[in-house]
Amino acid sequence: MEFLLVLFIFPILVVGASIAGYVILKKWYIVPLGVFGFFLMLTLILFNTTFFFWVFAYTALALLVSLIMKFTI
Repeated sequence: MEFLLVLFIFPILVVGASIAGYVILKKWYIVPLGVFGFFLMLTLILFNTTFFFWVFAYTALALLVSLIMKFTI
């Protein structure tokens, strides 16, 4: 189940949150900060420290989507 979360569900949620967050807030840096904080808390509370790599991967994905949204809208 964790495999599906890490590779499919979490990235879809991050992309959706980045798009929605940029459209609502009009700030490109807010959602990546929130994604970093949320997944850091998940690492400390729910998963073990091997999930820490994915925290940076999802933050980078959120940053990339937010910047794409900034320059296309």
